[in-house]
Amino acid sequence: MDKQLLEVHPKELKFIFEVRKQSSCSIQLTNNELHYVAFKVKTTNAQKYCVRPNKGVINPLSNCEVTFTMQAQKMAPPDMKCKDKFLIQSTIVPFEANLHEDLTSTYNLFEKNGSKNIEERRLGTILVKAESTSPTIETLRVEVSNQSKDTEIEELKLKITELDRKLHEAEISISKLEEDKARIRKFKSQQKNCMVSCSIL
Repeated sequence: MDKQLLEVHPKELKFIFEVRKQSSCSIQLTNNELHYVAFKVKTTNAQKYCVRPNKGVINPLSNCEVTFTMQAQKMAPPDMKCKDKFLIQSTIVPFEANLHEDLTSTYNLFEKNGSKNIEERRLGTILVKAESTSPTIETLRVEVSNQSKDTEIEELKLKITELDRKLHEAEISISKLEEDKARIRKFKSQQKNCMVSCSIL
């Protein structure tokens, strides 16, 4: 297989699709040549996409990042299939070219003729559904688990409250018993004193 002027990575465009939202993705063009290489990006649906930069010159042994932005769409295509295609043309810049000029226009670099080598790479387009914001099964499990824990905590609080009430009642009962015990002791003491007094008489 012949060596190509530009390496393209990745080889397809992958857009995260959401209705009424823009989506962008990027590719990297790598020039492995010792020559300056010009490139130009074309698409079958120019109104739908914005490409920056859509043309330029890459220095020898350098690379360039190209960003593709899909404009917000009112609805998703059937089966999330996108038929839009992109074409990347590349060619070696002639030695006599002035690199400060717009080479893609001034030198007609991409006009095909017999002596000019213009390479073309086609890129497909893939649409990927945006991640759903609805709760996952795991999230629901966690929520149910948390609810169960909350219920258990409430039940424990009720039990503690009930135990506190019973403890308070027990303390009151003990206090009454101690008072009764004290009264009985006092009564017995009075009886004893009374018996001693009567025996002396």
